[in-house]
Amino acid sequence: MKRGQTVRLELRPASACGQGKSFGDVKWAAAWLRCGLILFAALVLTSAVSEQAAAQGPCTFNCGTPTNGSGFTSTQSSLFDVGSHFQTRLGAQMSYRDGTSFNPQGGGADSPTDRYRTWFEGYGTASKTDAQGSFLGDHRRVYGGIAGFGVTVTQGVTLGVSVDTGRTKIDVPGAAGRIDLTQMGFLGNFERGPWNLGVTGIYGIGNVRSDRFDTGGTSSASYLAHLWGTMAELTYYVALPNNSRFVPKLSADWLQTRTNSFTESGGTNPISGSAVTSSRIRMMVGGELGHSWLVGRQIFDFSVYARLVNNLAQNIGDLVISDPNVAGLQFASGVRESSQGADAGASFSVKVSPLTRLYAAYDGRFRGNLTSHSGSLGAEFRF
Repeated sequence: MKRGQTVRLELRPASACGQGKSFGDVKWAAAWLRCGLILFAALVLTSAVSEQAAAQGPCTFNCGTPTNGSGFTSTQSSLFDVGSHFQTRLGAQMSYRDGTSFNPQGGGADSPTDRYRTWFEGYGTASKTDAQGSFLGDHRRVYGGIAGFGVTVTQGVTLGVSVDTGRTKIDVPGAAGRIDLTQMGFLGNFERGPWNLGVTGIYGIGNVRSDRFDTGGTSSASYLAHLWGTMAELTYYVALPNNSRFVPKLSADWLQTRTNSFTESGGTNPISGSAVTSSRIRMMVGGELGHSWLVGRQIFDFSVYARLVNNLAQNIGDLVISDPNVAGLQFASGVRESSQGADAGASFSVKVSPLTRLYAAYDGRFRGNLTSHSGSLGAEFRF
């Protein structure tokens, strides 16, 4: 939509989700919301069935006897968590063709004065991993913020950079941890008609602080953590009647993490641990269903997405522990996600002016032994 252009809303018959409702009717938007909730509920049910099939025993969080490595192996899962979230948010920025974007039908920018955009968002994440093997399960909370800048270098080609900084708090039976991590991301978006290819690369570095509790006091350690990742997503924009859309998506990503070796201090039984490197390759297939409508001079947009996730490869390193009170070395196995699972989410945005967009998003990850819920609030500005 160009500046000064008059927007005309047409009233057309609605689809099966909102049959008989006009485009401008609030009930029509509510009908689309119901459709999205039905889709989301079906996906959660599918994930629940997968979780039941993948259950590894009656043990739940905070049961059993804590092991020396539980807090340290949880760090790897936390790094995968924050890396996946950053990739998801960058993916959302790559495929921003909705009713509140400057060019919802694709094909590059329609105004040479809107070549640049910047965005800022804050987020929070709550995750839970179930027990497996000697690992007794954990709870994790993440708080952080993302800032980014993008430029349309030519018609249909957008490049950008982004920074994510956040703090992760880990709660494990007998231990606690904290990760302060900063990630840098690079993204490229390439459009040709209804086709869209987005690619991203990320790198993160941060500090891990761990505390292990026993009857003799608290043993603490501090060490560095790194992560690297890349993702590619191919989408096809299908315009539906009444300013609606369906966007099939095919994605693949790779993520690798590394934590340095450490030696604890304090307490009566400090231990040492080896460096650990882990990697993961995933394939994801799904789609987005969205709808836009006009209220006064403001454009609103609501969408839901769902995708099936297959972990094609998980090379999770083991932690080697040296305990001065135990003869020989101990090994703590890394924490793995279930091979199959699902992601789902929803977003709501409003274009409050020709160059300003506000948005809110929910992203959920559902595995046989993991659940994660993230919420984001952000603003985008064009110039």
